[in-house]
Amino acid sequence: MSPAPIHHVLLAIDSLTGRGAEKVVVNLGEALLQLGHRVSIVIYEDIVEFEVDPRIRIHRLNPVARGKVRLLSRLTDNANVRQFKALLATIEAEQGRVDLILSALPRIDRILSRIRDKRIHHVIHNALSLQNGIRKNGWRKKLARIWHAKRMYDGRQIIGVSAGVGEDLKTWVKVRPASLRTIYNPFHFEHLLGLAAEPFTPPAGVQADEYLLHIGAFTLKQKRQDVLIEAFAASGLQCKLVLLGKGKDEAKIRDIIKRCGVEDRVILAGFQANPYPWIRNARLLVLSSDYEGFGNVLVEAMVVGTPVLSTDCPAGPGEILAGAMSGSLVPPGDVQALAQKMKAFHAQPPQIDVQSLNRFAAATVANEYLKLIS
Repeated sequence: MSPAPIHHVLLAIDSLTGRGAEKVVVNLGEALLQLGHRVSIVIYEDIVEFEVDPRIRIHRLNPVARGKVRLLSRLTDNANVRQFKALLATIEAEQGRVDLILSALPRIDRILSRIRDKRIHHVIHNALSLQNGIRKNGWRKKLARIWHAKRMYDGRQIIGVSAGVGEDLKTWVKVRPASLRTIYNPFHFEHLLGLAAEPFTPPAGVQADEYLLHIGAFTLKQKRQDVLIEAFAASGLQCKLVLLGKGKDEAKIRDIIKRCGVEDRVILAGFQANPYPWIRNARLLVLSSDYEGFGNVLVEAMVVGTPVLSTDCPAGPGEILAGAMSGSLVPPGDVQALAQKMKAFHAQPPQIDVQSLNRFAAATVANEYLKLIS
């Protein structure tokens, strides 16, 4: 039997800043490496905040800055297309032919969507109609944003990180892709378990296995910490609620905590480079978002053994918590439903369907991407 071919996959993304989509790209690259393949990453903006395996070559695009005048922005788009093609030629000269190109996030998508190449697939990480305000804006903004998305993604090969992301793209953003597939985000289970096992001492007044935990950027528009805090206050629970994260709405969140009268029970613990010991020692992880592309933290929590409670928001949580775990979902924005489940689950945490997590294992997901290679 002849050995399986070694492929070269290029991952293109806006940057490697410390956020969800960027983390997914790093995880996928490392999973492909572990399967014996070659990986290159191209970043639009020169920001790298992750430790990346040194066998993965990172290339900076050095794009031409976009002009404010629409005509000039078209010219810079053309210049950046030439820039990418030249960089791709250099990568292939040094490392061999690229078999698959995966593009993620808007700025790099804007460039690659102008290139006709069957190796290119665009990976959509969020429900764009909600992220871009298409569902709520007036008709002028709505049409402009739909037009912009269709200009990039119509006729292109699209991957949604959940089925809900793809459905949102077709139904609300009106995109008509050449192909549309769902491939879930990859997770390195053993690595997560190792990080979760690192020494951890809860802050003063916080008891392990008693506190509720929320992790997410402090952005009320998406993560809805207002709903979370109001529900916690309504639940009457006397345990602590710990919020990990940072963001532009921190002052507003502090005001909400004060307004709800729970200053003594809600702790803002800031951004944590390793949040997994916090997750492992929590009684329950709670996600209160109005929308997600996937909901990485739900999988991460269950992998390290912590039950979860989530809003059934577009697009990922309902797919993660399917079947026997569907009781861990409540309607988005429903303070009373969230409060009731918080109280019930704190008393009796729900069971985790461990077998259902296997579909998110890094090697499984990487092999799904390799199937895209002709």
